[in-house]
Amino acid sequence: MPGFIHRLFGKDSKECKDLQEGNTIWDKGSSDGWYYHSKASGIGWKKWWGRSLPAHIGVELILYLVLYYIIHIIYKVGLDDDSRLEFEALVTYFNKNLSPLSKDLTFLLGFYVSQIVRRWWDQYKLLPWPDTLVLLSHGLVNYEVEKSVEFFRTIMRYTMLSYILCLRRLSKALRKMFPSNQSLIDAKVATKKELNLMESQGDLGRIWWMPLSWSMTMIRNSKENKFIPSDQKIMVDNIAKFQSSLEKVDDHDHIILPPLYRQVVKFAVYVFFALSLIGSQELEKDPYTFIPIFLILKFIFFFGWLEVAEAIENPFGNDDDDFQICELVSRHLWAINKNLNQFKGPPKLDDEDDDDQPDNDNPHIVTLNFDVNKKN
Repeated sequence: MPGFIHRLFGKDSKECKDLQEGNTIWDKGSSDGWYYHSKASGIGWKKWWGRSLPAHIGVELILYLVLYYIIHIIYKVGLDDDSRLEFEALVTYFNKNLSPLSKDLTFLLGFYVSQIVRRWWDQYKLLPWPDTLVLLSHGLVNYEVEKSVEFFRTIMRYTMLSYILCLRRLSKALRKMFPSNQSLIDAKVATKKELNLMESQGDLGRIWWMPLSWSMTMIRNSKENKFIPSDQKIMVDNIAKFQSSLEKVDDHDHIILPPLYRQVVKFAVYVFFALSLIGSQELEKDPYTFIPIFLILKFIFFFGWLEVAEAIENPFGNDDDDFQICELVSRHLWAINKNLNQFKGPPKLDDEDDDDQPDNDNPHIVTLNFDVNKKN
């Protein structure tokens, strides 16, 4: 849920969609959730509001204006003449010294937000997609051999198991989809025997790479079984790249931006706007507009900017602005199943599909006749 107030109280209303019902893990995937969040699917009121400016800083702006008007009313009706003159001098002093600070705050906040946005996009680019592995299998795996389909389905199941175990430690949403190790068995991502073996080696979130090791062993033995008769190295290299990408995503959880820098930015923004409650008060000599237009604009600019960083600082959360990890996992399972089912190749051309239609019956062919003996 967006906004500083919502995060302060730890509210989170977004539901994580579970996998579909199905006999196998591949039947449980769906692409609907993933493509629902795409730009091409349109932006309805519900999707717009969750990412809108009022949803993110609307409550904070209203509370800030309430404090502003409390001070303003006290200035207008609660002070005598001498106190009012002292307050006006204080307002002038604050306003004079706050104006130069806004430039420094712009630089400080701009650099902070740019670093957060870069880390956010880098983490998404590092997320590996299993589609390439399935695509390579059509050129490497001999699907005419018995049990070759089951062989590669097992490899892809191990791949997705590593994917889920790695990201489950990072993603709040994925922990809702797979809250326990038993849920992995129920979803048929892993067997009880496989999980028992992994649990004997340590915490699953730390040894998430073990199923990928099993995949490597299966590929090594695939030449003897004639599942992958040659060029096993190509598949090995791509699974290694898959593992490397997950490692880099995991590294972002260990190597973070210095918390001190985030504290400095927040402290600077909060103190600046706390002092602006006094420094931006309209005095008797100023044109009376009742609504502090420029203060509101500053609040929207700076707090909106800060909210961008707050919203995407942890992209593996469960907000509308975070990565749609649950939908992405479901989409991968769906895509793997659809892609693997194409192992038979394209349909064969029948005689009726051949291009044997006579030229004179083809409406797209124009015949031109020239008489070379004719003279002008």
